[in-house]
Amino acid sequence: MIVQWANQHDFHTLLKRSEVEDKPILLDLHSSECSGCLCHDRNIYSDPDVARDIAEHTFPVRVVTTAPDQAATDIINNHIYIWSPTIQLLAPDQTRYHEWNGAPRRTRLSVGYQTVFHDTPGHLTPESFKAQLLVGRGKAALRKKKHGEAIRLFDEAITRHSTDRVTVDEATRWRKVARNGGVIESTWDRHRQVTTSPLAIAVERFAQTVATVPDELLMKDWVGKPGAGDWQWYSDCLREVVLQGYQELCDFAVTAERERAKHGPQFTDTYRLLGQHRFAYREFQSLFVGVPDALLDNTPLRSERSIRENLAHVVMAEWWAYRPQILHALDRGRKGLPPQAVPAADTVAQHGEPPGNHESLHELLALYERVHLRNTQDYSAITHDELGIRSAWWELGPVELRFRLQRYIWHPRDHAVSIDKILDASGHRHTANHRFASRLFSGLGTAEAALIGADGFFTDQIDSLAITINQRADEAARLLNQVTDS
Repeated sequence: MIVQWANQHDFHTLLKRSEVEDKPILLDLHSSECSGCLCHDRNIYSDPDVARDIAEHTFPVRVVTTAPDQAATDIINNHIYIWSPTIQLLAPDQTRYHEWNGAPRRTRLSVGYQTVFHDTPGHLTPESFKAQLLVGRGKAALRKKKHGEAIRLFDEAITRHSTDRVTVDEATRWRKVARNGGVIESTWDRHRQVTTSPLAIAVERFAQTVATVPDELLMKDWVGKPGAGDWQWYSDCLREVVLQGYQELCDFAVTAERERAKHGPQFTDTYRLLGQHRFAYREFQSLFVGVPDALLDNTPLRSERSIRENLAHVVMAEWWAYRPQILHALDRGRKGLPPQAVPAADTVAQHGEPPGNHESLHELLALYERVHLRNTQDYSAITHDELGIRSAWWELGPVELRFRLQRYIWHPRDHAVSIDKILDASGHRHTANHRFASRLFSGLGTAEAALIGADGFFTDQIDSLAITINQRADEAARLLNQVTDS
């Protein structure tokens, strides 16, 4: 038995059948120039059990990515992103139930990406393919609120493929959700932290506590101590105290920049660029204040990524894409060598597969925190002159590292817009307190930007500010507890 593939011209007809017959689309994006794709044909799709499972449980569609016609291009641009898997299980509305881990990874065909061909062999086997098909079918059943069927499929995946860590981890995660009637526990809240520095932890605590307080308490009499100095006149309610905390962070940045100008270390263009990224990063992080994990996999917009896919992509892009290209270009430039792109296979070999299929919001944000801080540290060594080093990647010609960092800044802002749009389409409205809490992250980004490239600078002042903000977090928690107790 072999897989009977439909093609791009059958795609929309099969989407309609998928809805009527309650059977997902298996989308395979294929190229005869892709070593991993050819390996799949030889070793996976030729397996009789794999072919039988595909025929019984899916509508298989293969779209060839080499010299595509318009119908193929439309599908490719919807379903291939930089470093996105090329095997996907789709719902009738073209949103994704599942993306295969270990599949060869390719790039979309949009302008600006046409010249890239990331050929990675992948590491799927017939067994791992069948394991992930079970997981994908379980996720499809879970989305359709068929909890008993979902549990059965996840149990089967765990039992039949007990040595496949990726499958077991993901099936276990979603099995718990199915057993809980589809309820997904929120994981990023005031009881656990994703940030790491004392100042960031204090701000996160304060922001998450503020976001938990009902909006009607914004103007309630404040239970804590008045602010220092002239701020004493603006400490009568939670609203004023949050704005005070935001301003204290911004004022800290003003003082730190002034002292650095006097005593060093002086700002460089690299530090300023990384400071802009820190601000963009903290504002991106602030989007998730008050967002429950249950919204991670919502797909309210036809054919568009979920919040999980956007967040996982941003994390992946910073560590698996920008980082190796920037550091590789820097190393070659310092050695006087011409620019050269890093093969995608090298990145996968070094760092493994990107995240994204089942991690909790807390896990994804904590990973992003580690990735972001490590990148900032490593990029800080780029000198002013080295910003002019040329870097090769998917553009038609090499670009300067300065431009590469500028685009690095822009990337989380781009996906922040997408996530905000998904939240809006999902009916999730940030409360006034959520919005005030988000301002605290903006203030944190402003304060931290003033410290880029200055490790150990202003330590006493940072500690003092963290103590003040932690006190505010404690006071806000007391206000919340008073309301809860009453």
